[in-house]
Amino acid sequence: MNATPSPEYERRLRAILAAENWEALREFTRTENQISDDVYAQEQHFWEVLLHKLTCNRADMLSYHARSRAWLDARGYTTDIAGY
Repeated sequence: MNATPSPEYERRLRAILAAENWEALREFTRTENQISDDVYAQEQHFWEVLLHKLTCNRADMLSYHARSRAWLDARGYTTDIAGY
């Protein structure tokens, strides 16, 4: 069972998503979630898609949903976090 993320973790993640900083998201997930090397090595587009999908799937990021949804729509993606 996963522990609830700390308020600091949540604050940092929200700031990264709000800034649309895919590089910071990649580093954050490497440090905080210990992702594997193959995921870490994914190209920029992968991280941008993930960033916008995460944004759209967080209630605390509601004010950013429209811009992330538009970004995803323009590239043929849905907000579904499970699908790349």
